[in-house]
Amino acid sequence: MQLGIMNDPRRDACDEARWAAMNGYEFLDLTIEGPAAALEQLDLPQLKAILGEHGLGIVGHTAWYLPFAAPLARLREAAVESVCDTFATFAELGATWVNVHVTQPPRLFPTEQLIMWNIESFAAIVERARPYGLRVMAENTPLPNIQISDLEQIFAAVPELGFHFDIGHASIGGDRVEGMLKAFGERLAHVHVSDNRGRSDDHTALGAGTIDYPKAMHLLREYGYDGTITLEVFTPDRDYLLLSTRKLREWWDAAAG
Repeated sequence: MQLGIMNDPRRDACDEARWAAMNGYEFLDLTIEGPAAALEQLDLPQLKAILGEHGLGIVGHTAWYLPFAAPLARLREAAVESVCDTFATFAELGATWVNVHVTQPPRLFPTEQLIMWNIESFAAIVERARPYGLRVMAENTPLPNIQISDLEQIFAAVPELGFHFDIGHASIGGDRVEGMLKAFGERLAHVHVSDNRGRSDDHTALGAGTIDYPKAMHLLREYGYDGTITLEVFTPDRDYLLLSTRKLREWWDAAAG
């Protein structure tokens, strides 16, 4: 297992990378989004130097709010372009994987449209990532009305798409952690962890919510996963992030027994 953190997009990305290195993390999950980490706000030479100096890896993350399933084709095309605009930066920083988020159209539109428009957007992104040596992974949504069966159709239609598993998202509106691993464990590329109480995507410290993380770590090991895990914990006091890191390592080690 390799542990990393996501930069808080309200802070300078270079400062976030330094903090990650200072506290012993192995990679930065770089989300390129505002208000302080948009593409035009990044100091790419400095960030690259910090990553190189400290041996930090990089995972690519794009804005969660991009409307890949918008009813208007121009909005979907703009969302695709926004992701593709990040590829040169992620490639220069040494990323292998870049994520996208499964989204839904307004409620008036049927599930069939949700599936079709996400497929259309993701297929285009996968194709355009290839020349950069990047692979694309789709993150499960925190919206419980998007079913595992919906995701299965998206992944089946875009075979190159990896699975970015957010355990916090899979625990909203019911425990779907094991179900998602059963469905997509073979294409698992990356994992996000944070805690919540099953109602909203709180991104709180591990142990402060209701997610059974000892069980989740056992399931990840059972499916043979030993890759990158991002602590996506956003609290004003970062001692809670460091505590979450220690707890996660303990649960991971205990799951090996």
